[in-house]
Amino acid sequence: MKDIRLLISSMVTTQFKNDEAIRCFYHIFSDDKEKAVNAYSRLCELLLCEGKTLSDYISALTVRDENALFTEYLRTHSELLRYNIRHDFAVLSEIAQISAYELSSGIRSRFGIPENIVFPMYDNGNSEISFEQAEKYIESYGSSFFANNKAFIYENESFESVEHFDKIKLSDLKNYEVQRNAVIENTLRFIDGKRHNNVLLYGDRGTGKSCTIKAIVNEYSELRIVLVPKYSVLSLYRIYDKLRGLPLKFILFLDDMQFSDGDPEYSFLKQALEGSVNVLPKNCVIYATTNRRHIVKETLSERADEHNAADARDEKASLSDRFGLYITFMSPDKTTYLDIVGKIADDKGIDIGREELFALAERFAVRKGNRSPRTARQFIDSFDSE
Repeated sequence: MKDIRLLISSMVTTQFKNDEAIRCFYHIFSDDKEKAVNAYSRLCELLLCEGKTLSDYISALTVRDENALFTEYLRTHSELLRYNIRHDFAVLSEIAQISAYELSSGIRSRFGIPENIVFPMYDNGNSEISFEQAEKYIESYGSSFFANNKAFIYENESFESVEHFDKIKLSDLKNYEVQRNAVIENTLRFIDGKRHNNVLLYGDRGTGKSCTIKAIVNEYSELRIVLVPKYSVLSLYRIYDKLRGLPLKFILFLDDMQFSDGDPEYSFLKQALEGSVNVLPKNCVIYATTNRRHIVKETLSERADEHNAADARDEKASLSDRFGLYITFMSPDKTTYLDIVGKIADDKGIDIGREELFALAERFAVRKGNRSPRTARQFIDSFDSE
C-alpha cells in the first residue's frame, strides 16, 4: 500500500484535505496506537451514519461544497489547475479502494492487536472517482448544495437550504391566467438567456402572487429560488457575487415588500435594481411581491401637505418603477371567486351540487371578510376535512 499520509499531504485542494473522513485516513496510519484505532472507528461511524459506501462518500465529496480551486478552473480552464485537481482526484481514487479489512489488518499488524479484538467494518462500494464526471456535474449544477436543493434563504451572510419548500404546482392555481402567463413568459426568457425583466407582483392579499413564483420554480428544473428577507437586502451585492457564474438560474425572491421612510434597505434596493454599482448577474433575476402600490408607507404629514404630496408620491413610486415588469393581482368578484371554488372542488373530487357548494363557499367568504383564491382554497380544505 502506498504511503497514504504522504499522498494526503501532497493534495492541493484544501476542502479535500480538511474533510473529516480524509483526516481519519491520515491518522489511521499514525504511529500512535490510540490515535489510529480512534480514527478508524470514527471513519466507520461517519460512513455508517450517512448510509454511504466509502466510494460513494468520496465521490460526493468531490462536488459537495463550493470548491475554490475547481471554481477557478471552470472559469479559466487552466491546464495547470487541471493537472493539480486531477492529482487530487487520483489520491481520492486511491483512498476509495482501501477496504476496511486492509485498514483493520494493518492496525493489528502494526500494534500487535490480537484477533479476538473485533473491528467495525464499512463497505467500499464501486463508485468511480472521475475528474471528468465531477467536472461535468459542476458545470451543470455548480455544486451538490445547489443541485440537491430547490430553495434557499439568505441570512447571516450565507445560504441556508429550505428543507420543506412549498410543492405547489402551476396546475393548482386557478384563474389569473393573464398575470401568471406574463410571469411564466418572462421566466422562460430568463432561462433561455434572452432579454427579460425584474418583476414586481402587486395586489391584494391571498391572490396568488407568492404562489405563482413558487409554482414556477417547481415547474422548471433549471430554477432555484433564494428568499431574501428585508434584513438581508443590504447584502444583495454579496449575494450577486456568490451566485455569479454558477450554471443554475436563481430567482432572488423579496416577498411582501414594504418599507418605511428612512429605511436604508429602500435606497439600497433602488441602487441594486438599477445596477449602479454591482450589475445583477446574468443567472439571477429579482422577483418581488407587495400589497402596497408604492411599497413605501405614506405618512400622515405627506397626506396633509398637498404641496409636497405629488413629490412624495413620485419618490415612493421610484422603486416600483425600477421593475421592468409590473403585474397586478386584484381580489376577484363574487362570480370569479365561486368559479375558483368550483375548479378546486373538481381537483379534489368533491361530489356536491354546485348550488349548495357555492352557498357554503360564499358564507365562508363572508365570515373571512374577503374573497380570494386563498379563501377559496381554505374553504375547500375545511370542507374536504369535514
